[in-house]
Amino acid sequence: MSVRRTQAARTLASGSRVDLLHLLQDGAEHTIGELAVATGLHENTTREHLQRLVADGFAQRAPERRSVRGRPRMVYRAVSADDLRSDPHAQRRIEESIARVALTRVLLEGYGRSVGSPTQAAQAAGRAMLDDPTIGGHGLGPVPTPPDATPSADRQLDALEGHLERLGFDPELDRDELAFHLYRCPFKDLAQARPEVVCNVHLGLAQGVLDAVPGPVAAHKLLPFVGPDHCVLQLVRAGQGPAADPL
Repeated sequence: MSVRRTQAARTLASGSRVDLLHLLQDGAEHTIGELAVATGLHENTTREHLQRLVADGFAQRAPERRSVRGRPRMVYRAVSADDLRSDPHAQRRIEESIARVALTRVLLEGYGRSVGSPTQAAQAAGRAMLDDPTIGGHGLGPVPTPPDATPSADRQLDALEGHLERLGFDPELDRDELAFHLYRCPFKDLAQARPEVVCNVHLGLAQGVLDAVPGPVAAHKLLPFVGPDHCVLQLVRAGQGPAADPL
């Protein structure tokens, strides 16, 4: 039996809504007309997508602040950190949306590009997401590590688990298998369509987190959809072979 996706996941399954959210994340306020021109959508279609983003807590709609007389236009902006303080439940939705925008950008920028190894290119893109200034500070930014930190597998695993949780994967660590079982993929529709790209982006992101924290653990591979809503991120210790694939 398949598990129904959340309302937020269905909202972000639309490429047009992801494009609009990406535009709104520049921090400015935008009118429907401006956003319609930027995306090439009809104004009525743009309005419908924006209403969905507002309803699910990704964007806000308010009258334009103006000093001249006349009826103010309605403008849209992305939900800010101040907004999130008053609605802590929105934090997870926003982090998922930022990650989805970044992942979608990876897919679009690589479309049609000739690369020696699509798998390696996707993993490199995942590592690069940690340094992307548009997503830093929203659960995906560089992992803070004391300069004199002693190498520690536990510290690495804690950092990786935190990132996986913030992305919405509902991770469960199996220390015997040295693997994270992931019971929810916020990018399920994309992963099912392009697993060779999406899953390797996530593998590269996981390796980027592990690289940022001194320790012996590395990401080995990501096994997609070993169950209807179950993936496995297999890790490995330096100097040791990976455990048998958990299936």
